[in-house]
Amino acid sequence: MAVPSVLIGAIGASTDWNQTSYGPVQPKMKEESDMILPIVLQHLCPSYISFFGLGAVSAAVMSSADSSILSASSMFARNIYQLAFRQTASDREIVWVMRITIFVFGAVATAMALLTGTVYGLWYLSSDLVYVIIFPQLLSVLFVKGTNTYGSVAGYIFGLLLRISGGEPYLKLPPFIYYPGWTEQIKEHPLTGAVEHIIVQKFPFKTISMLSSFLANVAFSYLFKYLFESGSLAPKYDFFDAVLTKHSKENMDKTTLVNSDNIVLSELAPVKPRHSIAVAAGFVNKEALSDEDTSPNSSNNEHD
Repeated sequence: MAVPSVLIGAIGASTDWNQTSYGPVQPKMKEESDMILPIVLQHLCPSYISFFGLGAVSAAVMSSADSSILSASSMFARNIYQLAFRQTASDREIVWVMRITIFVFGAVATAMALLTGTVYGLWYLSSDLVYVIIFPQLLSVLFVKGTNTYGSVAGYIFGLLLRISGGEPYLKLPPFIYYPGWTEQIKEHPLTGAVEHIIVQKFPFKTISMLSSFLANVAFSYLFKYLFESGSLAPKYDFFDAVLTKHSKENMDKTTLVNSDNIVLSELAPVKPRHSIAVAAGFVNKEALSDEDTSPNSSNNEHD
């Protein structure tokens, strides 16, 4: 699968671009090396090959983009909006939330694509987010007993803030925390001559962000668990239903019974045996169930 990519890159590197419609300056000098595939298709191939080649690339990109946006909106509507904020949301409401989030995520993705100069930068940034945010969540779920939604949200916020604090050159985001060992590099564009100052963080702040996210997840999970179970926080403040279950026998009160619409029989208190015997005795007609009155054999013997 990598052979065609290597061949296209080799063709682009060995081409005399001065003899093409691209111009005398090579793509590498223009910092367009990551665009070598469409450049080769447009300037080194016939028109019909360029048409179908660029159309295939565009179709593949659009297919991946719309599936990613749709999956992200559905996960937000189901896992965040419905489970965390609106447990009683109807299917129609969830569909409208998905439609709105599709436009929001599409606008954010478009803005990121316009602000980022390279696709590899977005891929690199996504791998950073997986390492800093998702990896600590996975460790907490698999190996730490007692973590909950409150710790997960706190870990997400801590990891994201610490990761952004180090800056991101691909998004042209300057750092607001200068970690030890940082240096400044001056980069000059070969064609326009524009000078760009880039802060390079040599300190492993990404690993620190990942560890901080993990520790925040564990610490805030046990903190909220202690506050709710000790009674320092009332059960009504458990907005995520992460510590105190909504219909547990220990915390069921009149307010819960009145406001809840879905209470199963197993969650109700069992009826004491003596009450059940008394109730059963009050509704049983012993004379109607006696053998002498109900047995057909006894009635035949009387007639005989």
